[in-house]
Amino acid sequence: MRICIIVLILILIGCKSPKKEYDFTFYKGNIHESYFLNFNSSDTLYFTDVYGYDKEETSFTILSKEEKEKIDAILDTITFPKIDSFQNNKIEDGTTNAFVLRKGKQTRKLKIHGGKGPSAFWIFGKSLEQMKSTHEFIKINKKIDLRVVEKILLIPLSANY
Repeated sequence: MRICIIVLILILIGCKSPKKEYDFTFYKGNIHESYFLNFNSSDTLYFTDVYGYDKEETSFTILSKEEKEKIDAILDTITFPKIDSFQNNKIEDGTTNAFVLRKGKQTRKLKIHGGKGPSAFWIFGKSLEQMKSTHEFIKINKKIDLRVVEKILLIPLSANY
């Protein structure tokens, strides 16, 4: 009987849910600001400010457990459309948001501009902006690889990438 209880306890301890492995990058750009937020499977949020000529400053902050779970839940449920770019051609200087989600070997991308595109992504972008505004970031000397996002934005970033 003791052996059965020990085996049951070991099984329950070993049955942790697998950690979600992903890399998610959000971009927001308009005439007032231009930045990237990069999340991965940890609780670290990287902020890369690229507003201005040849500027790139990377900072980080630590997300709360609730913030991390919120992002995980959205990334688990949000559906990327088959079309990966929605452009409002009537607006020259509107806000552009881009989303790139890499899970394993799969990469999903979306660029939305000027109010066009799925509303769920505009709402998600607003929630990421709000999350960014509630944190203080610590500057670091780290380069985040943003080439995948650069391809969907069709704009060159700093030569440091």
